[in-house]
Amino acid sequence: MSGQPNAQTALETISVWDNDPTGGRITTVAKPDPSQPPLKFLFLRAVPPVDNVPGTDGFRFWSIAEALRRCADFWTPKVVAQRWQRGPVLEVYDDVGEDLQADYDRQSLGFYHRTTPNGILYSGASPDIVCHELGHAVLDAMKSDLWSAGVPEIDAFHESFGDVSAILSALQLPSLRTAILQETLGQLYCKSRLSRVAEQFGIALRAEDAEAAEIDCLRNARNDFTYSSIVDLPAHIAAEEVSSNPHSFSRIFTGAVFEVFCGILVNDAADGSSPTELELLDTSKRVRDIVAGGVLRSTLVTNYFAEIAFRMVQESAFIKPEYAEILLDVFERRLILSNETAAAILALRTASGTIDDGGDGGPDTEQAVVAVNASEYGLDKPILVQTASREANFIARNGTPSGRSLEPMSVETAASIYVANLFTSGQLDADVVPVDRPLLRGPQSAKSHYISSEQGRLVLRRRLFHCGHRMCDCAPYENALTSSSDYPKTKSMNRGAEL
Repeated sequence: MSGQPNAQTALETISVWDNDPTGGRITTVAKPDPSQPPLKFLFLRAVPPVDNVPGTDGFRFWSIAEALRRCADFWTPKVVAQRWQRGPVLEVYDDVGEDLQADYDRQSLGFYHRTTPNGILYSGASPDIVCHELGHAVLDAMKSDLWSAGVPEIDAFHESFGDVSAILSALQLPSLRTAILQETLGQLYCKSRLSRVAEQFGIALRAEDAEAAEIDCLRNARNDFTYSSIVDLPAHIAAEEVSSNPHSFSRIFTGAVFEVFCGILVNDAADGSSPTELELLDTSKRVRDIVAGGVLRSTLVTNYFAEIAFRMVQESAFIKPEYAEILLDVFERRLILSNETAAAILALRTASGTIDDGGDGGPDTEQAVVAVNASEYGLDKPILVQTASREANFIARNGTPSGRSLEPMSVETAASIYVANLFTSGQLDADVVPVDRPLLRGPQSAKSHYISSEQGRLVLRRRLFHCGHRMCDCAPYENALTSSSDYPKTKSMNRGAEL
């Protein structure tokens, strides 16, 4: 049997979860065609028949296929190249092996299973996890330079984009929109099934590490977190507070986008206290356009949260001038933008209400390469890290509670913090491997980065993005220098032959 479903007629339907198995509802949708261009998928396994019973292989498979198709179709208008970063097709492995994880490695998406006291949890069973992980692939297709930038705030934005992708993609389902309006009584700026991302996964993760996830989900977009320099934050802390871990730090920006979403909904609805299901759909697309426009305009700088916020404000003003006020209010209160920056942005407003910075909308500038001293990690050479541009945006600055602007950290500081966080979190495989070593994945989580030996130099390379706070089963950096035998098995060994 082929590893790719055939095109289906619109009359065929399947049953899927509307967002997450915990608290979610079963809804009926058209049977998807994962091979539909321009953003195509290929499942490297035999395709099971449709099974509308939750928990079965057929149900999980088609639920993943539907979430992928829905998410990809939602973002397609904003992917300029109309292809994935590595080509027209993204491979999908719906069950790689035993782990509480999901990941994206540029050529494929991988989902896993974990045996828990409540049964077997499949990460791919949650559309939230599927659409979050696919969010990494979408952002990579939109702005590929973010992949290799050794900047803490850029990694955190990648995670935020994944959660925003999960939330906005869920709103493409009419049944979910109706259910959310009923649950929230039309007041969406509250904690709900919409704001809670990956409830099932988060609860399972918290059972293994009580500080690794929020109490009832992996991350909640309805939060009151405000910006603080990542230099001042601990590497690990209970989920009720923010740490420098990119998954934790991402919640600052996700919370802001969720608040912006609710503000635009109230602004645009005929009755702001009682929006309709179609108004909810329209707002999801406007917020998509604002976020994507900000991404495409942005320059890679160390204070990327301020940069992307400024570019989103700029993009929002092109769509509808009054949106800029909504975004500025949210970003300023959350200290993502300083009072001074907000005032400077308003000063750039033209007669038409757009915001003209005198440039061409955030051109990419050359990224710096920084040599980070790695002697404390047991390496006898510095690690070369590709990081941000040395040219900070002329206007975008984060704020402090006192109202002052924070100057961006240097690229040297950003690279050093980035490497230190990888070592202390156990996410850097410090075994020196050839640059052409294939991407690897196995039953234990592959670490997100590795060090490559290239012409006698040590170079930091990213292997993948993964979805959880959970660190690998190793100790901090003292025991992180693993041997080649500790690498996970290759795809062909672990996943079976391609069909």
